[in-house]
Amino acid sequence: MIDKPKSIASPWRRTAVIYAILALGAFAFPGGIVGWLDERNGTGRLAAPLALARGVETISGAIGLKFIGAALRERFQAFVGDTDS
Repeated sequence: MIDKPKSIASPWRRTAVIYAILALGAFAFPGGIVGWLDERNGTGRLAAPLALARGVETISGAIGLKFIGAALRERFQAFVGDTDS
């Protein structure tokens, strides 16, 4: 018997790709996530995700991804003409 190949468009594969992109974004742009969580942490309910985001920011800086993210942000701001952010 011939096995059928798994579909490339399976929901699990799409979900994995989405989460991989989100994880890459979290490591490349950690300051934005920390800032966003910090702004919304008035009640203290986001203390655990904020601590996790700060840990990711530390790791990202240690392995050099934070600087790559800063360079990408500068290029994007120059492209769209935004100098305020």
